Amino acid sequence: MSRSSSHSRSHTLNHNNDRQPSSENPPRGHRRRSKTLLLQPSLVLENSGSVARDHLASERTFLAYVRTSLAIASTGVAIVQLFTMYFSDNIQVFAKPLGSVAVCFGISVLMIGTFRYFLIQSSLTHGKFPVTRVTIVGMAFILTAFVTVVFVILVTGNAVGSGSG
Repeated sequence: MSRSSSHSRSHTLNHNNDRQPSSENPPRGHRRRSKTLLLQPSLVLENSGSVARDHLASERTFLAYVRTSLAIASTGVAIVQLFTMYFSDNIQVFAKPLGSVAVCFGISVLMIGTFRYFLIQSSLTHGKFPVTRVTIVGMAFILTAFVTVVFVILVTGNAVGSGSG
């Protein structure tokens, strides 16, 4: 059974140990192909080893980014509604800025997830996996700071009709 040139070209992980790189494919062409591979909307790979499993795991991770971004953006909308309905005017001042920050952070998480999905897809075709540490720590720090600010505002604020005046 012979492989077509499109299969061997689209999947750079070569499982034939007897093939050696030829002089027809200089490293410069490989570099150019990897740049276009990052933005390629469709990619067909040979399902050998853990190729399909790795790419499906990458898709599930992308969907987790989507769910997280939707939850953060929805929290921003809920904060605006909560602050404007149940709190006094001095607390309502914080409603729109906090809601806007949450929605913008949700959008940025979605953009990070999209970039990360295509980066991982491209890297997996080259047999590599880029580990992210700074992004995860940064997102956790921003969420922690946001939740802390909202908590402080809720604890120190006066609810409408609380009998304080």
